[in-house]
Amino acid sequence: MNSLRLPEKIYFKKGCMSLALDELKAVYNAKKAFIISDMSLYRNGVTAVIEKKLDELSVQHFCFFNINTAPDISLIEEAAKAVKLFEPDVIISFGSGYAADTAKLVRVKYEYPETDLCVLSSDFSDIAYREKNFPKLGEKALLVSIADINSNASEVSPYAVFYADGEELYIADYEIMSDMAVIDADFMLDGTKEEIVKAGLSALVRAVNALDSQTATEYTDGFVIKAVQGIMQYMPEAVEKGAKESKSFEKLIEALNMAAIAYANTSSIINVDGTAQYLADIIRLSAAESEESCSRYSELSSALGFKGNDDKKLTEKLIGKIEELVSFCGLENKALKCE
Repeated sequence: MNSLRLPEKIYFKKGCMSLALDELKAVYNAKKAFIISDMSLYRNGVTAVIEKKLDELSVQHFCFFNINTAPDISLIEEAAKAVKLFEPDVIISFGSGYAADTAKLVRVKYEYPETDLCVLSSDFSDIAYREKNFPKLGEKALLVSIADINSNASEVSPYAVFYADGEELYIADYEIMSDMAVIDADFMLDGTKEEIVKAGLSALVRAVNALDSQTATEYTDGFVIKAVQGIMQYMPEAVEKGAKESKSFEKLIEALNMAAIAYANTSSIINVDGTAQYLADIIRLSAAESEESCSRYSELSSALGFKGNDDKKLTEKLIGKIEELVSFCGLENKALKCE
């Protein structure tokens, strides 16, 4: 049976962070918050905005800010020891997907100290085919994820990536999903053109991947359509004028979040970095191999305003639109090399 799984609450309007943290105190009666953040955000004083708000709410806090790359098992263990000593009732990740993934896995170790994350990875590498129940989380700490421009959709996804002995491992289960996700454009206004391009094109790849997934549903398709419409409409101006052009940038951020929700509710785990340059060719090949895929791309093309009744022609119009956006972002559209 299909289902749509989301964080219990998603805050997504500009300036929403303050309201979300107010709720931690008013609704959840939080007393101690353990913050996991990126080193650059901490050093630049951005994390201090959250700490100041927690001070106003009389919530004791500690910040673990050693995140600058994808977490390895030793970093997760180090953070887990600090969490055990601090005994928080809420864990807050702030910043990149690395910070969010670290927080997800640290909560697992906080609530189940003897858990072997590597074993969980082997058991749950595909969220659609879990072999046994994942440990129930949330008994000790609420998990809040506050995103920035580099969050890579982790704040609303049931996935986490980490390294052990140099090997990249995945954990996939809805238990590790955040209880509360905060997507506040105010925390993304310092995003560079390169970061906006990467975030926007990565979200486009996620949306298209979700559309053509075997586990796609009418619900995820709806998020995909609104996401791609938003990316196509608002990304050029956001890239051209920068994050300071708040209207188009805020709308783009909302589109990225909708792409993330669609991606989180389909079963594929893909590495989206750099994939946008091949996206047009991926669609072209997929549509050629499957009439069903071609029909789905055609539907998305129609949602973007293209007219016609021929699925193949509509798909080509979608491909042209994607190639146009990739080129606008200063990247080369590339063809896949089939061996």
